[in-house]
This record gives sequence, C-alpha cells and structure tokens, in this order.
Amino acid sequence: MTALLSALSLVFLTQAPAVSVSFDLRSLSYQDYRRWEGVELERKVALRLIQEGFAVVSPESPAQLRLRASRTPEGLRLEAAGPRQRVEQSVRMGRGSLAELHLEIAQKLSEMTRALKPEPEPPPPEPVAAESAGPVPQPPVAVASAPRSSELDLSLGLGSLWRGPAVDPHLLLSIRQGLGAFGLEAEAGLGVSRGAELTVLEAQGGAFFSYRLSASERLQLEPGVGAGVVLHNYQLTSSWVSDRSGTQVSPAGWARMKLRWRFTERFAAELRVAMGLLRPVIHASEGGTLWSRGGVRLETGASLSWWP
Repeated sequence: MTALLSALSLVFLTQAPAVSVSFDLRSLSYQDYRRWEGVELERKVALRLIQEGFAVVSPESPAQLRLRASRTPEGLRLEAAGPRQRVEQSVRMGRGSLAELHLEIAQKLSEMTRALKPEPEPPPPEPVAAESAGPVPQPPVAVASAPRSSELDLSLGLGSLWRGPAVDPHLLLSIRQGLGAFGLEAEAGLGVSRGAELTVLEAQGGAFFSYRLSASERLQLEPGVGAGVVLHNYQLTSSWVSDRSGTQVSPAGWARMKLRWRFTERFAAELRVAMGLLRPVIHASEGGTLWSRGGVRLETGASLSWWP
C-alpha cells in the first residue's frame, strides 16, 4: 500500500509543484492508536491529501503544513499549522463505525489543509544531466510509527467468595503486562471467614493468560484462564482441641471473565467473575460442620484499574 501511495504522489508531483504536508499521531497512547486503527487512518488521510494535490511526508521531515491529532475527553482534537496560521477542529467519538470516523477525520483534515494552503514554491531548475541518466526517484510516502507503551495495568478490587450458601469477603490485587490484545497477569487474593469457633484465611496466587476484546470505544471484555495455589489457614478458638491451627496448600485453576469500562485516559472500572477449581476442605467438630468449601469456588468482585 505504501508503494501505491508513492506512485500516486509521483503522478501529482509531476503535474505541478506540490505543498508538503505531514500528519502526526504520535501524541496518542498505544491503546488509542490500536483501538482506532492508526495505521489505516494514516493511510486514508495520506491518500486523501495526495488526491488533493499535496505531497505527504513523514512527521520527522520538514513540511510546509503540519497536521496533528491529539486525545481529548470527548474524542480527538485536529490541528493544522502553516507558516502564518493555525486552525483546530474537534471530532466526537462513539457516534458511528470506525470507517465513518476515519472518513470524517480525513474530510476535516483535507478542509483544514486547503484553508491553510500557501502558494507553492517554484520548482528548482532541472540539473543538466546526461541523456542516459534516468529520472530522479521521489521519496516514498512515510507514516508515523505507532506510539510505544509498556501496557502495564495495576488493579485493586474487593469482592466475595461464594462457597455454597456462605459468602466471605475477598480482597484482590493484580498486575497485567499487555502483549497487544493478549496479556500475562499475576493475581494475589485474600479471603477471610470468621466464626464463633473457627477463623479461616485463604490466600491465593495465580498466573493468568487473557485476551482483551474491545466492544466499543470504552467498553472491553477480557476472558482468561489461570493456574496457581490456594493456602488455607485455620484457627480454632476452643482451648481443649489439640490441633488448634494448621495450613493446607491446594493447587488451583480458574476460568475468568472481566468487563472493563475505561472512564478516563488512565483509569478503568472492572467487574470480575471467576470459577475456581481446588481441593475441597471441611472442618467438623463433634459431628457438626464448622466450615466447609467444595471443590468449586465462585469469585465475584469489582476493582479499579490504573495505567501508570
């Protein structure tokens, strides 16, 4: 596609001196650049400007007109700067498809570029060259590279552990390293159950592999699977019992789903539902059950996620 844009640019350049224009998306975050398909947007804007008779160059190269897009809470701010003037327009997000968004941005940038178009510079005199010398090749159209980001997410949440009819509070901390839409995540959690005769603490640690799917501009679904361990610590209050406390370790596996809503550039709210498989535990005394958990444990909760 770059070769095609270069060929079109050459056609227009041979017809008349062209005004050089650059388009810069480097101020966007990595997530926004991927969500709005920045490479495809750059291609469409470059093609539109070439059709209008402009010479599209890289953001790092000197240009007579400079176009730039930056993030705002409502959407995008489009800026066009020339030798003497500067204009701005805004684009609101979430009102149509991605193709419609690209078309609106390309149209507005084209209008802004035409409004600031300076008088084209006269072409330099052609050098005297030997007849055998071929035509001087023009530089290819270049687009800005995608912004780089660590894609590191930190989240802290509070929820519930469901073990049959009983429910215990659950504190959860996680850190996720994104690999594009995929991610590797480490989770640590703590559940507490207090009774008149028994106190139970269950600490968990696991590693997860997840996939983040964008349902809209701000809403994301994230299924994942993980494996780890659960440490079960108990303490009996009765003084006459010989074995009053102890710790058991159980391997565990989880199937998990997250629903994420990104409400600012760096913060998101998450709802989490997970089904865990682990070794069942029962504490009984004098024929009665003090505490029990089966081999399946349901985890629900809400958390706040932050991108550093």
